Amino acid sequence: MSIFPKRSVPGGTVTIHWNFNTAHLTDVHICPWVRIGVKDPKGEVAMLFEGHVLGLPDPKDQHQDLPAPTLKYLNKNLPLMIMADYLSGRHKREKLVEILQNIQSGRHYYFTYHVAEDAPLGKYTLISEVHSGGETRYSKTAPDDFFLIEKVSFKCTNESGGKKNAVIVNHSPEKTPVKIVGCMPTVDGKMQTSVNVFEMEGLEEKSVSLTARLNLLLYNEERKVVPLQEGSPDYLLRNQQVLELNKNDGSTYLLRKDKEEGYQFTKQTKALWLRSDGLLNKCQLSDEELKAYKALKADGLITDIRF
Repeated sequence: MSIFPKRSVPGGTVTIHWNFNTAHLTDVHICPWVRIGVKDPKGEVAMLFEGHVLGLPDPKDQHQDLPAPTLKYLNKNLPLMIMADYLSGRHKREKLVEILQNIQSGRHYYFTYHVAEDAPLGKYTLISEVHSGGETRYSKTAPDDFFLIEKVSFKCTNESGGKKNAVIVNHSPEKTPVKIVGCMPTVDGKMQTSVNVFEMEGLEEKSVSLTARLNLLLYNEERKVVPLQEGSPDYLLRNQQVLELNKNDGSTYLLRKDKEEGYQFTKQTKALWLRSDGLLNKCQLSDEELKAYKALKADGLITDIRF
């Protein structure tokens, strides 16, 4: 079995792949009762599939004098990420060879598991049972048949020894990798960063040093972004569907795709437009900039985003 993604968050969706292999059948068929499910950290089980699956034997080996081999299986459009998942597991080399050889002969099923917003954090294990003739067979990849639901949050900032720190909390009982990125804009409008990658223990509360004016925490394989600043949760971003035209006389115009009209900047609105790069916090605006912000937002040229 394989799981994508291996780490998710409340409200996310996990895809589970199960391979039903019949290459070992010679002159018999089987019709086992199959159960595929997920057990959450509290022991609650959600079944994704319960039913009979028919397995038929392959035809006998072809004669050598046939002009061309005939097909035995329908083509399996197996995603490369499934093969990568098998190769990254904790299997021995012999088991990997067996798994890869059975990919084309196997029948591949895909199930989705929706993670509720209030789902418990931690380790979710997969249930894979194949009942046939009174015997039960389990997944050959059982040690890797799990996924993690995680959450890391920013609690507060404090100062110690003249240095500013952020207190972050791992709400999961499992270890969680995190990445702290310090963002340092340069005078020419570009960006430099500093990075600190480490693993938080389960339920750990940790103080981390902040190296820049703007600092971000990334987790869940860098899909989730948590600003490490106190204040407004809103950040300003230019409408990415608006075309910007700069004239030789120094004037700038904006053209929207949904309207046959343009927008010409004032000195105040142009300055704010240029600063609204997705990392400008709303609480940093002056009273004059707030007026420009309201004008740009009313015209749909600037939007508020929350990470």
